[in-house]
Amino acid sequence: MKRLGLLLLLGPLVTACASAQAKSAADRPTLEMPAVPPRVIEAAPPEPPPPEPVPDLPPAPTPPPPRARNAPPTRETAKPDPKPEPPPVEQPVVAAPAPALPQLRTPGTPEGPEAARQVSVVIERATKTLELIDYRKLTTARRAEYDSAKLTIKQSESALKSGKFDIALNLAEKAEGIAKELRR
Repeated sequence: MKRLGLLLLLGPLVTACASAQAKSAADRPTLEMPAVPPRVIEAAPPEPPPPEPVPDLPPAPTPPPPRARNAPPTRETAKPDPKPEPPPVEQPVVAAPAPALPQLRTPGTPEGPEAARQVSVVIERATKTLELIDYRKLTTARRAEYDSAKLTIKQSESALKSGKFDIALNLAEKAEGIAKELRR
């Protein structure tokens, strides 16, 4: 029974495969190439007319002939030119300095002694890391990085003294990052 059902299912497939034939080249229509489209050639735009000539400049004034060294001064050359008086010097107006505005801080940002302590800790870590590095064994490029870290520490200390805690902390962290990279 199973075989009969299987034959019934496979019967149409087997007959379809048996009837399929490959078509030959003679059975297909020939492909014809279309004619080449006509070419349209546009005329080149006319060249713009040449610019109008500029009139000649007037001749430059000729300098007076040089005077002989031994010749006595003439009446015209003996007179000194009157010197114009210098304009009076105006005193610049000095404005009163504007009052210093308090630095804006985000909530939760440490201020005063706490911020200074945080910056000092990071500067100290960066300095200690740089002290562990043998400067003589560094390549030229790494020596430049070492010097850059030292300079960044000095800038951080200067910003700390000015009370710019955010800038000082940023510079100190940058110096510490450079020092750690050099330590590798």
